[in-house]
Amino acid sequence: MKRFLLLTLVALSLHAAPPPAYHLELEANPATPFPFLGKFGTVTLHVYPNGIRAETFWLNGFSRNGTNAVTVENPLGRMYTDVPVTQISTTLHKIATSGMEGAAPTGTQITSGTVQGMRARRYRLVYGPEAWIDVWMTDRIPENPQLRAIVNEFVRGISPATATSMNAIHGTPIYVELNFRRYKKIALVTMKKITWSSEGQDDALKTGTLYFKAPLLDSIWK
Repeated sequence: MKRFLLLTLVALSLHAAPPPAYHLELEANPATPFPFLGKFGTVTLHVYPNGIRAETFWLNGFSRNGTNAVTVENPLGRMYTDVPVTQISTTLHKIATSGMEGAAPTGTQITSGTVQGMRARRYRLVYGPEAWIDVWMTDRIPENPQLRAIVNEFVRGISPATATSMNAIHGTPIYVELNFRRYKKIALVTMKKITWSSEGQDDALKTGTLYFKAPLLDSIWK
């Protein structure tokens, strides 16, 4: 009986344990297969327990968990505006020129492995004999709901059918590779580093000082 009670207390304590603090840095390079995104260049994503931040040479943005908008900042003009998450797919759909708009995976192949020493699972979305996307997911880093929501909208704006398939995949992405006829082994997302600390999270997820709010995204887009 005592042993049973001890095991129960241990199980409850583990269940109630708070998620670990972390700071995941990802690098996204979408411009090669998607030229219409070239103006952003390389995008650095900072993923924290409470939200995510994206930084480019031109614009920055952040979004906290539970919010329905992304705050986009123009550091040079000291301006910011809030963009609904659902507007991301609509905007991308209008300017998408990748040819993937109608592409749909015909199946998903799953294998286990590691990325930079971290345990992960590879989900290969197959589009044909010479076409697939490898999405490596890990469960060692807690799944961030805001990252998932924004990535889903981003993918939906380029390829709605791909977004539907990715919706069924759970975990935190740490490596994504595109293999199509024109694009061989193109790394769309790579993990730069993981730090088991959330230091800097509060500053990363708020608007900088002396910024003023612009009424429309077009105001800071130029």
